[in-house]
Amino acid sequence: MKSNHNKTCCQVDGKTIKKHTLQINRPCFVEILNGRQKVEHRYVYPSNVNRYVIQDDTIDENGTPITIITPVHYDALYLINGRRKDAPRLLVEVEDAEFVLCVDDNGEQMTFMQDGTEYYVCQVWYYLGKIIATENIENLTTQRNINPITL
Repeated sequence: MKSNHNKTCCQVDGKTIKKHTLQINRPCFVEILNGRQKVEHRYVYPSNVNRYVIQDDTIDENGTPITIITPVHYDALYLINGRRKDAPRLLVEVEDAEFVLCVDDNGEQMTFMQDGTEYYVCQVWYYLGKIIATENIENLTTQRNINPITL
């Protein structure tokens, strides 16, 4: 993998892909690396909404204004476990993404208040595919046939 000047894009096998960089805790990192975790989810807040979803205001077939929310498209997630320069890293393919409204045990949509405004509790779920590349994972697991990441 080779980065270009745009931090959200990189080159993989001569193809430019759009990646999303995320911090991730060690247990989830290892589960994804070992192929046991196939979904990574992130909460959507007012402060990060543009990184995760696209909101399209439109009119439905009855003339009612509605907002259609879809996840921002990323080809891959660049997962970093820690903040050190030599932190373990994975570049993993995103096969699909889904916008999810969270509900409580009674099936009611959950909400929270921020600065006097009520928001729905929601997440984007990333369905993960193959691991494209790794970096600094030697101490986590036995090295597999995966290309190292070069930035």
